Amino acid sequence: MEQAPRRRTMPERIDSAIRFFLYVLIFWLPYSPAVVETCVIISFLLWLLKRAIFQRVFRREQRLSFWQKIFAGLKRFQPLSSDLNKPIALFIAICILSVASSSFFEISAHNFLTKTLEWFIVYFLIIEVFQEKKHIHTALSIWVFTAFSTIIDSLVQYYLTHRDLFLGHVIDSSGRATAGFKAPNGLGAYLSLFIPFVLSLAFLDTKAKRYRFAGILALGFGLWSLMLTSSRGAILGTAIGILCFLCIFFAGQAKPARFFTWLIAIVAVLLGAYAFLVLSGHIEIGSLIRKQTVQWRLNVWQDTLKMIKDRPVFGHGINTYMMVFEAYRRDFGSNPTYAHNCYLQLASEIGLAGLLGFLWILGALFHQFLGVWFSSQGHNKNDLILSAGLLSGIISFLVHSFFDTNFYSLQLSVYFWVIAGMLGSLNGHLVGTQPQGRASG
Repeated sequence: MEQAPRRRTMPERIDSAIRFFLYVLIFWLPYSPAVVETCVIISFLLWLLKRAIFQRVFRREQRLSFWQKIFAGLKRFQPLSSDLNKPIALFIAICILSVASSSFFEISAHNFLTKTLEWFIVYFLIIEVFQEKKHIHTALSIWVFTAFSTIIDSLVQYYLTHRDLFLGHVIDSSGRATAGFKAPNGLGAYLSLFIPFVLSLAFLDTKAKRYRFAGILALGFGLWSLMLTSSRGAILGTAIGILCFLCIFFAGQAKPARFFTWLIAIVAVLLGAYAFLVLSGHIEIGSLIRKQTVQWRLNVWQDTLKMIKDRPVFGHGINTYMMVFEAYRRDFGSNPTYAHNCYLQLASEIGLAGLLGFLWILGALFHQFLGVWFSSQGHNKNDLILSAGLLSGIISFLVHSFFDTNFYSLQLSVYFWVIAGMLGSLNGHLVGTQPQGRASG
């Protein structure tokens, strides 16, 4: 007789609900900050419900002392173990010290609770509820669909309607594509993470050629859309991300000809798209140079370094940059601005200690991947390729963040930590250490 299917426990059902809202988040991410925020809040509340009611830490809590019961209660809400736990804990501790020393305590505390912590809430939700590889693959499929739709939207906006199809955003005043984002650099940041990943689809070891075809098609259109943003930081970051993926994939392989073939083909697409845009009169030949904005950024960075010098350890406080910077800038009377360099702004707001803590988080993420990649014997080759694509996209995004404000955008910061969570979850599955994330009942 066939066994009846096992009934799912309540914690498993809650995990399924959280996954649903995370899928919705990925689907709507390029178009609705409100949906992104709502999905994060609902997912977190469901997680709290699961942990508060169904997570059993000690079997005989009634025999514990008062303080032991307090500790046991807090332990219910301990995130799952990962390579990033210690650096994240240190970074959060430094942020708390920065908030405590901030001249704008209420602003810094509010931003820490509603923005900074959101980064890690998203990361830990992903690694907890994406319990099987099929969950990650589903999320990646939704991402590819949404990203390709965004790419097509940007092309239609640029060449036909001058408005994006879904929100009606008018094309940027300088004629640069934005799709559903408020600015061309936002679209550039979104694509800079996506393009190195979608390149990995073309390298999957599968007889189903549709995956390779879809990867190459999305790669070509993605590069074209990226050029329409004229976002220099995003283009540079994407180029470095693509180079990183090719180096990782071909490392140790005696196939230098294939490496250079792919590299030359991608460079040719980028140059071809740029040349076509110039010859068709859509952009000027020096559109990517824009010396004036380069000099403006350099001036802002120099003034930001003065801010860091005055309070080097814990900075001026989270989310205080715009207010404090007015006393340091040389172009008095100009509009308030971000640093257009996430790392300098982090250092100015939470100090060099905070910047080093943040870099430790990134280093732990890279170290985790390298440990998986170099011990890849017996692992699923396709999942390793997808993992390399995700890491390369993250590198691309981080390079672009050196020239822009990606981590200070709700959509883009959540986007980054969703992908970082998927990379961490996929790596955990590859080494067989992925926790189930289910509460014991």
